[in-house]
Amino acid sequence: MKIADLLGVILIFALIGYVGWRSSRHVRCVEDFTLAGSQLGRIQAGFSMAATEFGGSSLVGAMAFCYTIGLAGAWWDWSAVPALILLGIFFAGKIKIPQMVTVTECLERRYNRATRTFATVMHLLAIVTQLSTQFMVGAVALHGVLGIPQRVGLLITAAFVLLYTMGGGLIAVVNTDVVQFIIIVLSVAIALPISLHHAGGLSGLAAALPPEFLSLGNIDGSTVLSWCLFCFFTYATNQHYIQRVFASKDQATARFAFVFTGMSYFLYGLAVAVLGVCIVVLLPGLDDANLGYALLIKTYMPSGVAGLILGGIFAASMSTADSMLLAASTLFVNDIYAPFFQEGRTSKAGALRTIRVVTIIICVLSLAVSMLMRNIINIMYLGGLFYSTVVFFPLVIGLFWKRATASAALISMVCAVAAGLVSEFFLAGKVPGLLGIPSNVAAAGVSLILFVAITLVTEKHPKKAA
Repeated sequence: MKIADLLGVILIFALIGYVGWRSSRHVRCVEDFTLAGSQLGRIQAGFSMAATEFGGSSLVGAMAFCYTIGLAGAWWDWSAVPALILLGIFFAGKIKIPQMVTVTECLERRYNRATRTFATVMHLLAIVTQLSTQFMVGAVALHGVLGIPQRVGLLITAAFVLLYTMGGGLIAVVNTDVVQFIIIVLSVAIALPISLHHAGGLSGLAAALPPEFLSLGNIDGSTVLSWCLFCFFTYATNQHYIQRVFASKDQATARFAFVFTGMSYFLYGLAVAVLGVCIVVLLPGLDDANLGYALLIKTYMPSGVAGLILGGIFAASMSTADSMLLAASTLFVNDIYAPFFQEGRTSKAGALRTIRVVTIIICVLSLAVSMLMRNIINIMYLGGLFYSTVVFFPLVIGLFWKRATASAALISMVCAVAAGLVSEFFLAGKVPGLLGIPSNVAAAGVSLILFVAITLVTEKHPKKAA
């Protein structure tokens, strides 16, 4: 890598690190660490949520998928658009509840502590799994451009994210995300025309590739539907999205964060898909499609520009990783440590130390997963089966249906986790008929049917709705 590019990467790291360090000076207690004083404005909430969503899966993972099937891989990113916009309009204002820190806390207010605890454990498993993909993206970039071994790259990426997240909490995450969002958008906007030029433009792509590779219909409709459902489940239930809702200064800001991200995603998804198809033409026959974007930068980007675009890959991975890491530590301390172990015995300073220690532990566990699993999209999908798919209906319907019961919520969640995992590993796409449907559709169906049925046959003992 040329000196100009290396300096560009160092400059981006320094900028993000400086913003994170400045933000950490304002953290004095757990409340500052987790909710940033609930004073996020529209730019902070909107740019931060968009940066969180424009992560490794939607950038490197989506490009690798497009390298395999063509332009239709854009549906991996586009499936997020309807979920974000509809949830922003109808859900974000409803879930912004005063004094709420975690999304699973809503389940205890609506049902009972057992439901909240089970959901928290599943959520932690999902985050540890999905966080690993963000570390993988940074490692892939370092390996593809600088030749750094991927395990060393994993450690470098994780350590950098850990330092500013552990130091500054949500305000550091949000402020660095604003910078990272700008870097991500600029890097993709610069890489796209350069890549198209080297590939011969749209006419060059059409001449070099079979027609189905440039067709948006080159993917099964049930797969797209499954992804759309995955997005609805994820955005409505995951702490690293809802945490920005709780931290927003008002309901209008919370709604804006969702809608802004959804509207931005359409153009972003198209640009990523075209870049993925350009890589097919410019770098055919790659053994590891995840390396495609990094190798494209190394081979075709001008000196100096390559450093900025490489910084965009790191920004994409870090902007999601920091949010997930903070979400996991917040969940553990607020939903497990505080109610079961602390019980008022620990000072505010002690609680802040605890949440920082938990942040380190979560990071280490995710690193272990990233060294064992390789497919970015599959890992993200599997994480959703642990949590968001099975919690969606008890959480969302419970906000509106006063009749829903705690036993129905807990039993439906437990059974849906089991059904989703069995379907993913033994049935989905492997057997004909209804049993072969996508695993998250199967899990969601089990959750909905059991939730409604058990509610209707059990005695009504609901808590007051949150």
